[in-house]
Amino acid sequence: MASLKTQTERPGLIARMRTWFHDIVAELRRVVKPTPEETTQMMLVVIGFVLVVALWFAFWDVVLTRLTHQIDLWVQGGR
Repeated sequence: MASLKTQTERPGLIARMRTWFHDIVAELRRVVKPTPEETTQMMLVVIGFVLVVALWFAFWDVVLTRLTHQIDLWVQGGR
């Protein structure tokens, strides 16, 4: 009959930290920096997205401000 281990063996703290740092270094070696053209293109995409979202919020700010102003006038009796 085969014997079963009652506890799972885990490497010590130092061995786990060494493996963790080794994995970090290996991952950083695979990193590729974007070219200046790619950086410019990504920056323009972000700026465009921010402008679209800003216009979206400005639109709803104007709409809801006018709506609440009209409700306020209606509640006050049309003054």
